[in-house]
Amino acid sequence: MSVESRLAGRLSARLMPLSASAHKGGVINKSDRRIRGLGEVSIRVRNLDAMHKFYEEVVGLDVLRREDSFVFFKIAEGYGGHSQNLALFDATNRTFLETKSPELSPEQTTLHHIALNISLEDYESEKRRLEGLGLQVQATEHAWLQVRSLYFADPEGNLLEFVCYDETVR
Repeated sequence: MSVESRLAGRLSARLMPLSASAHKGGVINKSDRRIRGLGEVSIRVRNLDAMHKFYEEVVGLDVLRREDSFVFFKIAEGYGGHSQNLALFDATNRTFLETKSPELSPEQTTLHHIALNISLEDYESEKRRLEGLGLQVQATEHAWLQVRSLYFADPEGNLLEFVCYDETVR
């Protein structure tokens, strides 16, 4: 059976309509479990050394562990003893991914962007610092969230966002 056939079968099973018992008053019945924080975001990279340097020196993340095919950075304290992390995996090493997701291909990704919280007090200085490093920074406000954001790309084109809460944004 081809990868496409297996994937199509899995998708059709996932897209089956929910039974009426799953709904209460037209709203899907939510699980009692609640997300407590971000565990990690993992991305495949073409140049692990350059990306390591960027995320350590430009973004300012602390390295938790570095091996030949990956590097983990600590973003912040997390929930239940698991810190919030960013992991970079060498795209040429498929060993780990093949056991987790055989359909995943280097040509496809579902990553949109990675948002990292900063303080409002650091917003302007971070904008100047990033621009001083030659990065194109798009500053914007999202009134519905009451946040200010700085968008910029890493060396491989992944979109990053530095975001901070600002009660004056409306």
